[in-house]
Amino acid sequence: MTTRRDFLSSTAVALAALGLPAHAWALQDGEELVPLTDYTDDFKIVANAANPTVQCYDLRTLTSWTTPNQDFYAFHQTVTPVVDPATFRLRIGGLVERPRELTLPEIVARPDRRDEAVTLECSGNSNRPTRMAGLLSNGVWTGVPLAALLKECGVKAEAREVVFLGADLEREKKWQAGNREFEAPHGRSVYVQDALNPAALLAFHLNGQPLPAKNGFPLRLILPGWYGMTQIKWLSRIEVIDRRYEGQHQVRNYLSLRAVETSEGPLWLDQSISKTNMKSLVARVTRKRAGPGWDYRISGPAWGGQVPIQRIEVQIDGGPWQPARIDDRRGQYAWLLWSLSVKDLAPGTHTVVSRAIDANGAVQPTADERRTRLASGREDNAQWAREFLVG
Repeated sequence: MTTRRDFLSSTAVALAALGLPAHAWALQDGEELVPLTDYTDDFKIVANAANPTVQCYDLRTLTSWTTPNQDFYAFHQTVTPVVDPATFRLRIGGLVERPRELTLPEIVARPDRRDEAVTLECSGNSNRPTRMAGLLSNGVWTGVPLAALLKECGVKAEAREVVFLGADLEREKKWQAGNREFEAPHGRSVYVQDALNPAALLAFHLNGQPLPAKNGFPLRLILPGWYGMTQIKWLSRIEVIDRRYEGQHQVRNYLSLRAVETSEGPLWLDQSISKTNMKSLVARVTRKRAGPGWDYRISGPAWGGQVPIQRIEVQIDGGPWQPARIDDRRGQYAWLLWSLSVKDLAPGTHTVVSRAIDANGAVQPTADERRTRLASGREDNAQWAREFLVG
């Protein structure tokens, strides 16, 4: 039985391997939370325990750079399968020269295993009251490079996509077959070039511990920089194919209508959701007594985008944008933590919002700006105005 001490010890080892302190963002002595007043009774950490499973991370509790395993967000459309690690096999086949079948001990024992800090965000993460942006977490994943396994199998020249299939099943009715319901492994695909990205992992540990069942035990795909629906959990099969994979959650569910700029103006096209958009948010407001007054600290994470985030700016009550301090930037694919310190604030309700700016000067959009390029309930990276009360 794993004790809390064992968990903390193993997590510290995993973080130390990346040069990370175990508690990089804990509250200081005498520092207290100032309640955010825009949370509602609709928000629940476990919004739905069954199918589909929805477990949110309460960002008001964000006090460390990694998300504890028990708090790590989860969202899946299927029932969590029970996989016996003793009989588990990962099968790699299709358009490869040397198909393979690997046991979990064979994967774990590979000498090329490594740690990678990666933030995962569900593409359906949003600021609506039932979510409160809680489909988001950050962790240190341990696994083996996907590219190495594919190269060992010998991907054939005619291969186009790599399909990742889980042990869970999805159901779909086909009207062509008299509305019969069919079962098929839940899956996603990416182009071969993306699968061969050196950053992609087949992960078996999260923060130094075996994956929680809700997060994919015993093995899952980690594709850094992509939304969570691509990171197939309970991974059991990899199939290399020469055409488009068209599973229901790839081509009929996870789509966004996107504006593509042309010489004749924007052309709106349905496209599969894939890589993350740049985003930041205010996670909490704290204060600490400073003489007769208070020092306030506004803080949160920033992540995503295909260009490194250069800076974070914060606006209070519609005033000028102020540069925030970046407190923790650790890893290309992990969130950074930022903060802004301000002196005494007047009693009453205050509004605060953050925005991320990347190295190319692109700015996290407002909700109105986002609507000019993206028509979707998913991929919501708009600025999020928060409210808090000073008594």
